[in-house]
Amino acid sequence: MNAYYLSLLKEIQKQIDDKSYQTAYDLIHQELELPYVPKEAMEVLEEYQKECLSHMDRPVRSADDEQLQAWIQGSLQQQEKAVSLLQNLNLRNYHDEVQTLLDSKLLDEYKGELIESLMEQKIDDSYIVIKNGLEITFIPSSIISKDEDDVLIRARELFDQWFSNNNPAFQNFCNRLLEQEVLEVRPFDFMDQDPYVLAKAIVRLVLEAFGQSDQLAAFIQIHELQDVADMPLEIERRGDNDD
Repeated sequence: MNAYYLSLLKEIQKQIDDKSYQTAYDLIHQELELPYVPKEAMEVLEEYQKECLSHMDRPVRSADDEQLQAWIQGSLQQQEKAVSLLQNLNLRNYHDEVQTLLDSKLLDEYKGELIESLMEQKIDDSYIVIKNGLEITFIPSSIISKDEDDVLIRARELFDQWFSNNNPAFQNFCNRLLEQEVLEVRPFDFMDQDPYVLAKAIVRLVLEAFGQSDQLAAFIQIHELQDVADMPLEIERRGDNDD
């Protein structure tokens, strides 16, 4: 990382340490608006941005409130836009708006994106969502993140073990579907699942997507997965929770 970014990140960290979150956020936002930011610096800036948002007492995009309210009360497509907008705001200030979207007909994937944002901002308010006909009350800050969930970590390791050398594109597709499964399952974690069962199910679905279902039996035999149970994925049930 070059000297400019080292100096900038040091200044942002100082502002955060001094609890000057708005000042730090403004520095971050100004930098992220540039047409090019090195990947290494961008990752740190985005983490600082999340930290600032988790501490700020007021929305940083209050001018968008009118548009946000219109989208929340609008069509499904507009509600999807509302989710994207809310992900950039301090969600502590939008409890009712978030709950309205969780109560809506949005697909679970979009509700999952919203829940992930609540988790990232360490929101400790309670929310309600309907999953498979059941009313679930959850506190976002209490949910195990995907980077700390041992089952998800192991599933990604299995994809790496199985595909990184001979088929990295297939591995990437598996990881993408796993990310989608996480969104579909939220607010639940995966700690009570078997990583082999989960990984096998993801591979099966990817093979189906590639029109290669006939290769599943050989894959199972090569990797000695005959005794691993079959499991339907939530991403195969999209829309089933809609009334």
